[in-house]
Amino acid sequence: MRYKKGFETKENIIRVAKEMFYDMGYTKSTVQKIADNANIPLGLIPYYFKTKDNIVLEINSKFYLLIHEFVNNRLNVKKNSYLKLYIVTSIYYEIILSDLHNKKFFYEVLRNKSNFRSLSFSVERIYKMIAKEFELDYDQTDIDCIMISEFGARRELLLNYCEGHLDVDMDYLLNQLASLTGKLFGIKSEIIEDYHRQYKEFKESHDYSSIKFLV
Repeated sequence: MRYKKGFETKENIIRVAKEMFYDMGYTKSTVQKIADNANIPLGLIPYYFKTKDNIVLEINSKFYLLIHEFVNNRLNVKKNSYLKLYIVTSIYYEIILSDLHNKKFFYEVLRNKSNFRSLSFSVERIYKMIAKEFELDYDQTDIDCIMISEFGARRELLLNYCEGHLDVDMDYLLNQLASLTGKLFGIKSEIIEDYHRQYKEFKESHDYSSIKFLV
């Protein structure tokens, strides 16, 4: 019974935080305001999440994993980790950037931090599979360097896009964001271009509008 109540309290905090992040952004959604709107004592927030950033990490991680599960269950391919990752990455950023509230919140977080911590645990295993499938003799250090380089490049692309310094359409941006992995692994450009085509086909044939970043 205690576990159930604790789970419900944690989920309530996440639900309220998502609504506030969507309406008010990251900075204005203080821990005190989240606690007030969740009708809980302020001290319960650090009990479940330690900091507001940990709430963001939870939201981001669950969102990413929902997309990965959606794609993995519908993409009828075997031993093609990069194609799956390409489509997941494209959908992830498409959902965030196509909604002004999502975009504003994401930019506020990204401006001061990086989403590396929240996604690195999800992609490290996939990166190792990509190296194996393309028969690349990469060790853990190689994988770590690729992850850090990729997330750094993505952060700069996204910051420049959100700040209006990069005047490109959404399709072009998504291609650049999702193709960074392949470029760093040295995968041929024609393969990457084909994966972008398959992403667009996947998008046209599957409805993932029920997957939400915030609300």
